[in-house]
Amino acid sequence: MAYAAYREYAGTVRAKSETVFKVLDVTVPSVDACRVRRGIAACKGAGVLRCEPLVRVNATCANGAPRARLMIRLPLESYASVVHCLLECAPDGEIGHLTSWREHLQRCGLANGG
Repeated sequence: MAYAAYREYAGTVRAKSETVFKVLDVTVPSVDACRVRRGIAACKGAGVLRCEPLVRVNATCANGAPRARLMIRLPLESYASVVHCLLECAPDGEIGHLTSWREHLQRCGLANGG
């Protein structure tokens, strides 16, 4: 008579290491936008979701330099390298809100946030 021998493992459940993504809003001078995009592409796991020019309606010659708004998707563990890249590529940039991926999707019109 033959039988199958097997062993059940009761106990340890391995925790999945899910990557937590955030979205960082950044405003930079338009002349620096390309350099920032290339720098962000070199950061591990980060990428530019959207790059849109900002139009200033009542701009004068003194403050009328065109600017661009970037939305950067990044894993939380690479936040420091992304900020370092931003400071190197566009020292005149403005670092905005850091939001969760779910909040970003809700802002874009997805009701349940994905």
